[in-house]
Amino acid sequence: MDKCSPYNSKIIDLVGCPLSKILIGLLILLFFYPHETNAQDQKNKPISTYDELLITVYMDNGFNFETDVLISDSNLLYLNIESIFNKLKIKCLPKKNRLVGFIENEDNLYTIDFEKKKINIRGQSFNIGKELIEKFGSTYIAASVISKAFGLTVLFNPRSLSAKLSSSFELPFLKQLRIENTRNNISKLQGNPSIADTIIPRNYHLFKFGTLDWALNSVQTSNNTNSNAVSLGVGTELLFGEANVSVNYNDQFKFDTRQLQYNWRWINNDKKYITQVQLGTVFSQSIAQLNAPMIGATVNNSPNTIRKASGYFTINDVTEPNWTVELYINDILVDYTLADGSGLYAFKVPIVYGYTTLKLKFYGLLGEERTEERTMNTPYTFVPAKTIEYSATSGIIQDGINSRFAQLGFNYGVNRFLTIGGGFEYLSSIPDRPYIPFAKLAVQPFSKMVLNFEYAHNVRLEGLMNFYITESAFLEVNYSKFKKGQLARRFNALEELKVRFSMPFKAKLFSGFTKFNFNQFIYNSFIYNQFDFTFSGYYKQFNINSSSFINWVGANASQMNSDLGLSYRFNSGLIVRPSVGYNLKTNNLVRLSTEIEKRVLRMYFSLSYERNFQFKNDNFFVSFKYDLPFARVGLSSSSSNNNLMFSENAQGSLAFGGGNKHIHTGNNSAVGKGGILFYPFLDMNQNGKLDTGEKKVLLSAVGVSGGVAEISKKDSIVRVSDLNAFVNYNIEFSNTDLDYISWRFKRNTYQVLIDPNQFKRILVPIFSMGEVSGTVYLSSAQELKGQGRVILAIYDEKKQKVAETLSEFDGYFSYLGLKPGKYTVEVDAAQMKKLNYQATPAVHPITIKVSEEGDIIEGIDFTLQLIPPKNTTVLNTSASQKNTPISIKPENTLIFTVQVAALKKENKKLAALKNINIYREGLFIKYRFEKFGTYKEAKDYRKKLIKKHKGAFVQALLNNIPIPITAALAKEKIKN
Repeated sequence: MDKCSPYNSKIIDLVGCPLSKILIGLLILLFFYPHETNAQDQKNKPISTYDELLITVYMDNGFNFETDVLISDSNLLYLNIESIFNKLKIKCLPKKNRLVGFIENEDNLYTIDFEKKKINIRGQSFNIGKELIEKFGSTYIAASVISKAFGLTVLFNPRSLSAKLSSSFELPFLKQLRIENTRNNISKLQGNPSIADTIIPRNYHLFKFGTLDWALNSVQTSNNTNSNAVSLGVGTELLFGEANVSVNYNDQFKFDTRQLQYNWRWINNDKKYITQVQLGTVFSQSIAQLNAPMIGATVNNSPNTIRKASGYFTINDVTEPNWTVELYINDILVDYTLADGSGLYAFKVPIVYGYTTLKLKFYGLLGEERTEERTMNTPYTFVPAKTIEYSATSGIIQDGINSRFAQLGFNYGVNRFLTIGGGFEYLSSIPDRPYIPFAKLAVQPFSKMVLNFEYAHNVRLEGLMNFYITESAFLEVNYSKFKKGQLARRFNALEELKVRFSMPFKAKLFSGFTKFNFNQFIYNSFIYNQFDFTFSGYYKQFNINSSSFINWVGANASQMNSDLGLSYRFNSGLIVRPSVGYNLKTNNLVRLSTEIEKRVLRMYFSLSYERNFQFKNDNFFVSFKYDLPFARVGLSSSSSNNNLMFSENAQGSLAFGGGNKHIHTGNNSAVGKGGILFYPFLDMNQNGKLDTGEKKVLLSAVGVSGGVAEISKKDSIVRVSDLNAFVNYNIEFSNTDLDYISWRFKRNTYQVLIDPNQFKRILVPIFSMGEVSGTVYLSSAQELKGQGRVILAIYDEKKQKVAETLSEFDGYFSYLGLKPGKYTVEVDAAQMKKLNYQATPAVHPITIKVSEEGDIIEGIDFTLQLIPPKNTTVLNTSASQKNTPISIKPENTLIFTVQVAALKKENKKLAALKNINIYREGLFIKYRFEKFGTYKEAKDYRKKLIKKHKGAFVQALLNNIPIPITAALAKEKIKN
């Protein structure tokens, strides 16, 4: 037998065969032969080895966005670098096959050269020849290279088709959001109007009744000293301004006019020469001491908005323990804090331009409110550069002799850091020198220091320094020297020196602050000194407060006392506060006390006991309060030296005109406040008016800056109450809170100027928008394949572009947000020209009809074909059909389904749904509901699914192969 016979199974014989030697030699040559591919081969690398997907990218702060990516068969991620940089707001400018910009700051320049396939950044160069893919006009770079070059790490999860993005620096996108949030929080402080879709100005009325406050109090004692008090306040709009009247009556005192207060206020910040006017009971920052209320008028040209100047000053004082304190500047809430266990609170107050009113509101554990209004200006008066502001006040003092008062003052901003002012004041009750001319100077030598000087002729010279030693450590020094014999401010020393220092601190688990005050008063015959030091600290639910007080006269011995208070809040809400007072000079206890507080739902209960060793008496106090829907009622009792006292009180408010005969009831004051009534409705004819037959829409949430929205299920009205008059509030509506995804608010954000003592009615139109959807196919190699990242433009009847969208990775596109009317849908001509493609058809005309649920137009399909080079003859053969439209052969099995997902991995939740069908097409698993014989049946079924499965669309199948809707409708028409 020949040695080359195939029947010989001996390996030694096979190797020895001459033919085998030749074959082995060829294999060795092929194995060691260097395999090289030229640039053209690399460029023509088959795209089919990559999948184009739409994934969701998540960031640590909760923000996310969607972007198109390429996924290789081995799950390697390739990112569209230009798209990613634009979404993250990273500077990215395309320039002749390059992208240029900077990362983090302008010094870190980068260049992405697609022609040389290199990335240059921070003096480093990265070759990206093997990590660069071009597909349909877009360039993708491997995520691993982007991480090395730019510090952007993207971790891809193939199971959920999502990715997590992190960076080694603060992304411009997140930085912009942070800055915008900060600016939104302080926009009112800077006096800048907030950006809103719609601005609702004031409505003016000659008269409109709106609000009422009431309060009752009765006290009984064991020695038959009983008293009863009634308070009543009424708020209206009168002669286009806010008019408030209040009366306080106590049967233990003779009624006089000082128990009656009335005020009319008009504000219009758009006026240049007269911005604010007040009549009735008014306040003034007077140099002379006013010992009684004043009835008169005040006029100025300072807006009531808060215009933030530079610098801060500090307010600290004492209220009830654990109460919440709110700080208002010109009726705008700017800050709030919680008092400690001893009642101590502190504010860092921004210095603002113009004549300013400070107001503090105190809220107890049950929400009870107490308001203190500062009648003085802020200690530092600045106005904007090259601006002059004035204030004029005149009136009669209710001091029994009807003293006459007048003041005219002005301030001029030389620049941002220097303001000068002056004026004169008159008070008839000053016997010898009723006229007081004065001058002022406010200067900020550097950012952490503010100086203020005031000279009042024949009265005083005053200087005030405010200095932030660190970011939070604060020092204030106030010195006043009075003219001897002056009568404008009686009972004053000849000189006064006040020094305040406060410094907060914060450790890992412990925080608090310390402060000390020193006051010195120099009189003719003696010098009186005061010093107090306070330490307050928090550790978890525990608070400690220690205060020491020292006062002395001249060289005499000092009086020294110290108080120590503790507070602990249990998890159940029970608060226990023991405290002790001690005389350091005599080494004796002054007092011992303890207090227990508990709040349960709408009830509040407190019990306290104090033993005073100095006066040798015991004090007991018990209190109970309850919040009713329309009022707050309280009972209390106390005992001291065998004297018993009982007290009953109730308070509430009413706000009328709440819509649909609704009267708003509350526990706190409503006079001087205002509200808003929003009427959301489905505007079918989109004229912005609530017409007969148009239904109201019940919302699930409304965002109000500085307020709370109450949404009525009974009448769908959104009521916002307890808002300050003459102040702008921002309201935001979100489309995601609507029942249908086709519904859209005409305006999402409103800025509303509150009318005094009334509810303002505002219509909120909601439009039902239409949706258009279809598929973009790429015709090549005698097959149709969905093509992603194709730009589609939508034009109205006037040929104006109203919308633009991109096709997804499988070619599907949709746009929701078209008003009823006629439109045309086109593939972007510029993109087609750049890629040398043409679309068939060139234009799709559509009509969106009026529909409550939103009209849906489907089957708007386009086929893209490569334009053959000029002077090229296309033969009419089977091999030349690559660049011609595909004609679909008639088939008998045509069905319509509703597709809800196309995923690379299986989804068990979708697979478990009822009536779901699973199709494997290429690398994707597609989930489709039902099998319908007609397009209309599938379209109706899609309407039921669209709310739960956003993006669901009708897909036609011919013998289980997807085909364009237009072709399917043509076949359906022929069939019928």
